[in-house]
Amino acid sequence: MSAIPHPPPVLDGRDRLFLAVLGLIAIGYLVLFGYYLGATIIRVPVYDLLGFIQHYADFWLRGDWWGYLWVPHNEHRLIFTRLLLLADIDWFAGNTVPFIVFGLLCLGGMIIVIAGEIMAAALPAGLRVMLVLIVLLLLATSYIVVDCTMPALGQYVHTAAFAVFALALLDGAGEGGRHADLRRGLALLAGVAAAFGIAGGLIIWPVLLWAAWRGGLGRVWLIAVAAVGIAFIAVYVLGLRTHAAVGSLEPLRVARMLDYSIRFLGLPWSHAGAFVWFGRAVGTVILLAGLFFLLTRGLLGRPGSRLERIALGMLLFGFLMAALAGAGRVDIAVDREMPVRYSIFTAMAQVGLLILLAPSLARLWGSRRRLLQICVIAAAVLMLAQQVVAGRAGAQVAAQYTEAYRQFAAGLWTPAMVQFVHPDRKLAEQGQALVVKLGIYRSY
Repeated sequence: MSAIPHPPPVLDGRDRLFLAVLGLIAIGYLVLFGYYLGATIIRVPVYDLLGFIQHYADFWLRGDWWGYLWVPHNEHRLIFTRLLLLADIDWFAGNTVPFIVFGLLCLGGMIIVIAGEIMAAALPAGLRVMLVLIVLLLLATSYIVVDCTMPALGQYVHTAAFAVFALALLDGAGEGGRHADLRRGLALLAGVAAAFGIAGGLIIWPVLLWAAWRGGLGRVWLIAVAAVGIAFIAVYVLGLRTHAAVGSLEPLRVARMLDYSIRFLGLPWSHAGAFVWFGRAVGTVILLAGLFFLLTRGLLGRPGSRLERIALGMLLFGFLMAALAGAGRVDIAVDREMPVRYSIFTAMAQVGLLILLAPSLARLWGSRRRLLQICVIAAAVLMLAQQVVAGRAGAQVAAQYTEAYRQFAAGLWTPAMVQFVHPDRKLAEQGQALVVKLGIYRSY
């Protein structure tokens, strides 16, 4: 981050009061996160989890451990999810605890890594604490919590977390020696792991290559990142079926793809039908601001610090994920609003933008501190209210999943089950027969 031109002001009583109030809001935010974590847990085998169980029976129970781990689910190689399913079935008889714990570890790890980078930056102490608390408000949300509480959605937070870990481990301009090489080697492993959530994690490799270039890591590491990335992508995509939605580039379809990407960046608001246009507006602002920083600081300019490079990397990753979703998902489920499960990637872009704005915030901290603090408290209160609204909505949907599955398990089939159990009744009944045979996921 760019150096501050004047010594940072000493915290006075008002500053401490501001941070105390913001801290109390953050504590309340985390309490609500925990409450809605419990309220949104979906312990019933619905949607992709039924397919995961079928895959478990087809491969693991027949002794084919390699096929179990590596055979793709659609276009994804779900290594983490399948290992968690093994633990869930074999150790917990199917109560989703391993999925929840690993999801929370990934989310918590992201927050800790980003917070650590902020606290190590050359910014005023009070501003650093403020930024950390805002990062908490952006990531520990009741609409991202569903990526931890529904086994079929955990892959998204897995990918996001390992992408952040890879960016933080790789960076270190001017550093050499065994310790730096080991850390960067771990970064490559984290880059590999990012694609074991969802296949979109493969886009971390061009981001890491950019980070190595802008971080001045030298020719050897540039070659290493490129070689490992190309080799891994080649192995990963070998044998994958191309998604049918990836197709023409007709002007109208390109416009719809752009709109999808903008709505992606406008989550969580674009998930609600009443706020789609507001979500579009937010997504447009994020897109334009992000492109400005990526062009001026990431391409034409040179990032001024480790924190800025990591922030640009998160922003670039979030934008590439939005573009990928726009290209691959624009023709799927067109009657529904933007899936909220993508919010973790939007939050990555938001955090990146926040950090990139830190030099401007530092100047405001020195000259217009009270105004800045009032604005932040107002925004935090609004986010606290949003935590409740989104959490209640998530809890209601979770209850619908559970109730629909109970009726399905009792032998009923209603039109609602296409949305809350599985779109294919025959596949759902096959999966349910396995659930009964194995005696799993009966704790609901």
